Amino acid sequence: MKKPINLNLLATETRNPNTLDLDRLTPRQIAHKINAEDKVAALAVQKAEKEIGQVMRMAADAYSHKHKIIFMGAGTSGRLGILEAVECVPTFGTKPSEIIGIIAGGKKAIFRAQEGAEDSATLGAADVMKNAKKGDLVVGLSASGRTPYVMGALKKAQQIGARTALVSCNGRADTTNAEVHIFLPTGPEALCGSTRMKAGTATKMALNAITTGAMTLCGKTYHNLMIDVQPTNLKLVARATRLISEVAKTDEKTAQKLLKLSGQKVKTAVVMHCKKVNKQEAEQLLKKNNGFLTKVIDD
Repeated sequence: MKKPINLNLLATETRNPNTLDLDRLTPRQIAHKINAEDKVAALAVQKAEKEIGQVMRMAADAYSHKHKIIFMGAGTSGRLGILEAVECVPTFGTKPSEIIGIIAGGKKAIFRAQEGAEDSATLGAADVMKNAKKGDLVVGLSASGRTPYVMGALKKAQQIGARTALVSCNGRADTTNAEVHIFLPTGPEALCGSTRMKAGTATKMALNAITTGAMTLCGKTYHNLMIDVQPTNLKLVARATRLISEVAKTDEKTAQKLLKLSGQKVKTAVVMHCKKVNKQEAEQLLKKNNGFLTKVIDD
């Protein structure tokens, strides 16, 4: 028989003294109290900047060496990992197979909770074996820092030679199989135990920093511009055109022509214009400089 969980040891499961009167407040008062608690999430992320930077570097190293970045979690944490991975494709031009999110219980758990899936360390280990290899980075996401699915995944990841990190909101988290622990001290939730709130917000902020920083370190940005954006819809085509126009210092009509000639690749289009070269030559220049646009047109 499994040992019962002592929720009193988890800050996210304790009652928040600031919201004990939640059910007696007006809508505006409820909004005010929740917002006041949400501010704690940003402070929690600030306290973990060192560890976030470490995982950011791990992610950049994995990506630059053709290894995968894998986010794994259950429930809210798992959904946040999937969201982060999915958004990297249009934002940074990554392939869907390069940065992935895995949730306990599989795809159906994205929309409906799969009871018991998070309690299986074996399932976590099995998902790692299906998706990870030596050199990949596996980032476990668990507000409680003890989710069996995540712990099983991290253990198996280390056994196969993958890099590991854990993002949690528990200072007493099980870090046995995590090289780096990003501890986000969000404390008690406005609604007791509802970690989709502050814990989820802080986790999303940490993930935003990790992926954005890692991709920046890999040459996926130019200054603070989304230079590797994938123009897959009208809005993103307009954004790509504007980027080319701004960086290459040209008019919109020329930018549209460059985007077409470059095969819908913003960086290639910019280099073509700035260096007066064709598509193939532009791509060779970018490859020579590891994809860093600044090294091609600024240095």
